[in-house]
Amino acid sequence: MNVYIVNLANQLGKLGVAVDIYTRSHKDKHAPSTIRLFENVNLIHLPVQNKDDYLAVLNFARIVSDYIDKKNLTYDLFHSHYYFSGLSALILKTKFKIPFIQTFHTLGEMKKRYVGLSDISRIKAEKQITIISDALIASTQLEKNHLEKYYKADPGKIHVITPGVNHHLFRPHDKIKSRRILNLPLNKKIVLFVGRIDPVKGLTFLIRAVGLLTRKYPDFKESINVLLIGGDINSRYFWHNKEVKKIVRLIKIKKLSGCVNFLGSVSHNKLPRFYSSADVVVLPSFYESFGLVVLEAMACGSAVLSSAVGGVQYLIRDGKNGIIFRSGNVADLSWKLYQLINNPGKRESLGKNAVYTGRNLCWEKQADKMKSLYEKIAV
Repeated sequence: MNVYIVNLANQLGKLGVAVDIYTRSHKDKHAPSTIRLFENVNLIHLPVQNKDDYLAVLNFARIVSDYIDKKNLTYDLFHSHYYFSGLSALILKTKFKIPFIQTFHTLGEMKKRYVGLSDISRIKAEKQITIISDALIASTQLEKNHLEKYYKADPGKIHVITPGVNHHLFRPHDKIKSRRILNLPLNKKIVLFVGRIDPVKGLTFLIRAVGLLTRKYPDFKESINVLLIGGDINSRYFWHNKEVKKIVRLIKIKKLSGCVNFLGSVSHNKLPRFYSSADVVVLPSFYESFGLVVLEAMACGSAVLSSAVGGVQYLIRDGKNGIIFRSGNVADLSWKLYQLINNPGKRESLGKNAVYTGRNLCWEKQADKMKSLYEKIAV
């Protein structure tokens, strides 16, 4: 979501749209701070101290409102991301009498259906936001269908605008040079995962698939390196996370500690080098609203192996620019991973086609569509 917002704001700024991004401060809890990110784009950190979710929403909306009044700012509309911000936008819309657009990024109802994670208060909030918002942004036609079917959203106010990719940053790099820069082994096959360490991402299935292969092919363990990018591994809270503990325990059970590594969060500027270093980029998710990691990897010419969920099915043509496996099926994932790892010609072919596919989705075009919608809604 952060990647989405930063890239969209950057391109909107280039189009002459003045953008202020409001977010909670993680450092200074006593005073607002403003950073000039790009041309016409400001990032405003505000102190929100309540840990209770409901109070935090009320507090955030109040602090944003006070800041706007104090600075004597005027806006044409609010664009809120994720349901927490959407709840704040409900309050701000009422006070300032201006419209707001909502992008959910993920939906609670879909996490309940695909992973069994039920958050009743979240789903209730999303339904409220769906009704009161002036427009909804869906990343794919599938997400639009979900909003209509499960949230009873008005089809007339749902606009499908897919995310984009920054082709100046995400582009192919030489594999050997990239590995040397990142200090990665030159003599091993690298399998890469990028994303949140969250049950919806299906990481346990990737670990089980690798474990299955190491049992069937004993030499496989010595020839592979599985890199997991995501999360703050320097924080004790990370290692106490329920899903992280589950994955660590599974790695130990499968005796994979020597070939599976948590790298933690990686700066966005370094990600293209990791994508280019990888032999296979795996996305084992149960649910993805779009699959931005897949698009980034494709733009870097990576061979992608992914479950056919959410927006991924709009990006990957199985066998042409990527490989699809059946979501949650360890046997299918392990077999296709093994085939891909051992077929460099196929990986190269998939990567070349993936780059071509990725060129069609850029932030410049998507921001232009968003600007047109803003102009329509703000009238």
